[in-house]
Amino acid sequence: MAQDKSEDRNAMSFPELVSWAWRETPRVHENVTNLLIHMFAVPLFVFGHVLLVVGIVIDPWLLIAGFLCILVSLALQKFGHSLERKQAPPFAGSRDFLRRIYAEQFYNFWRFLFSGEWHASFKARNKNA
Repeated sequence: MAQDKSEDRNAMSFPELVSWAWRETPRVHENVTNLLIHMFAVPLFVFGHVLLVVGIVIDPWLLIAGFLCILVSLALQKFGHSLERKQAPPFAGSRDFLRRIYAEQFYNFWRFLFSGEWHASFKARNKNA
């Protein structure tokens, strides 16, 4: 499927990408299992990055642990998203992948969680389960 020129994510600034991803977030995070997976996997992704920084400064073995946390987190989220009725738009290359992942993991997930949208999605899907 051809990507709409007005939605060329690689041409978007990072704030524009974050806004675009925020509009997509609720509709691709409706499955209860996926929502629960994200509650564990996104903090694991962030923790993996903390381990990377600490590993650079203190102990190189923590670099391995950090990379493993990140990989496990991404694998869990990929599985969770496979359960969704509405799939997220496919990545438009490695730049889009990296920017979208970081926009979601470090900003939009937390916004989704603390705004109450996560809870609203969980309650709505839990009633229909």
